[in-house]
Amino acid sequence: MKNPWKNISLSDYENHMSSNDVKQLQALNDVMKVQLNEYSVEIVMVLGIAGGNGLDYVNENKIKKIYGIDINSNYLYECKKRYKKLGNILQCICTDLINKNIDLPIADM
Repeated sequence: MKNPWKNISLSDYENHMSSNDVKQLQALNDVMKVQLNEYSVEIVMVLGIAGGNGLDYVNENKIKKIYGIDINSNYLYECKKRYKKLGNILQCICTDLINKNIDLPIADM
């Protein structure tokens, strides 16, 4: 069975998640701000990174690597485009977390 997340456009996903009825994009943005700034970590992994919500808070002097994981390659393409200022700090990995043979990199958080 094909994963439905591969067929949902990023704009549809973000518009739904940020709508006044849901407001989950805003909540996740706040969580990312806290996570990226209040903990002493250098390597971060974001599961389901989509378009990169929260990456505006990356302190490039503190964070050395961010692994952005998502099943939708279009989301990862847009994430990399939006946050090109992060350069090689941001590494996007397209994979399905259900895959038992997945070998993810090690991260502090």
